[in-house]
Amino acid sequence: MTDKRRMHLTCLENVKFLHPVGMSTFRYGVTIPVEAQTERMRAIEKGGKVPVTILFDTVDPIVAEIRRLNNKPGHLQFRYENKAQERLRQYLLKVFGNSIEGSLLEVTEVAPFTFLFRPIARTSSPSLQISDILLHRLEQVEMERITEIGQIREALASVEYDAGFSQSEYNRRINEGLTNQGWNSERRVVQELGLKCDFEKNGIWVEVEFGNARSYYQDYVKFMLARKHRNARLGMLLCPMTSFSSLLCELGRERARKNAVRERPPVYSGMMSYEKAARELPFLGFMFEMPIIVAGVGVRG
Repeated sequence: MTDKRRMHLTCLENVKFLHPVGMSTFRYGVTIPVEAQTERMRAIEKGGKVPVTILFDTVDPIVAEIRRLNNKPGHLQFRYENKAQERLRQYLLKVFGNSIEGSLLEVTEVAPFTFLFRPIARTSSPSLQISDILLHRLEQVEMERITEIGQIREALASVEYDAGFSQSEYNRRINEGLTNQGWNSERRVVQELGLKCDFEKNGIWVEVEFGNARSYYQDYVKFMLARKHRNARLGMLLCPMTSFSSLLCELGRERARKNAVRERPPVYSGMMSYEKAARELPFLGFMFEMPIIVAGVGVRG
């Protein structure tokens, strides 16, 4: 494995997630989604806490803590409700002001237990974008020459982030953006088989995988079949970044809780992420003779 790829995989171990802004964001803290938690975080026991440094704006950082609540779910939270952290609370209140609904706070771990808080206010009209990318049998300069890749970027940029959108709604809007640019949707890979690829144009085959993490390997099977039977030039896998997928998972859990007719709330988990695909591609790549792009879909403020 090259040093560049090792560095890429190491970066994937750091935390990055999007937090929907609410009144609790200004008062005491931020909950860390289960999907975004690292081994270091999962090691914190109920009632336990660790000090963390939070960077924000251009002012001096503050020292806060990550705390594992002593409740039944054992929620993990950033806590900054004390007087020593008032500067952060005032900063968040000033930035978001009256634009709480639909605003996001991006939290990124820049060093072990050192985090950057970056506001994405609703007034900035956040939209989707390709936030990270991993190439197999393809150089960056070659990818930039492919017109269809630019069309995919444009289609994503046309999809606005909305706190109420489920994964199916994002899928629908991505479909609209690509088909409006002449992409074929639900393209059959082999006439005799039922397998279909989400999109195809000029030999570029694309799967948008916002679904279950255990089923995405089938996407690679489709690419290989398209290579053999359709003379595919390239396979491209679009997955949500963990920061984005955790938002979609939390929305799914909230809807499941509201619709639950039983006492025990249902479980909502297992969504695919770019980080999972990027970790696994170096081990699976020996099977793929064709160029493959794994792209992470995130939210741009």
